[in-house]
Amino acid sequence: MKDRSHDTAMVEHFRADPSYAAELLAEVRRNGDPAELAILLRLMATDSVDAVRLEDADT
Repeated sequence: MKDRSHDTAMVEHFRADPSYAAELLAEVRRNGDPAELAILLRLMATDSVDAVRLEDADT
């Protein structure tokens, strides 16, 4: 089995369960930890960029 990075695993999880991603974002915002928020936003941005690349590849 090929190893995946934590970031890759999280991005895949967000893509599979967008409601979880939204709930997690709301919770992180409530907690107010700027470092944690920055990490989460980076992961979500990575997911968005990957999704656009996949859509572009289909056309």
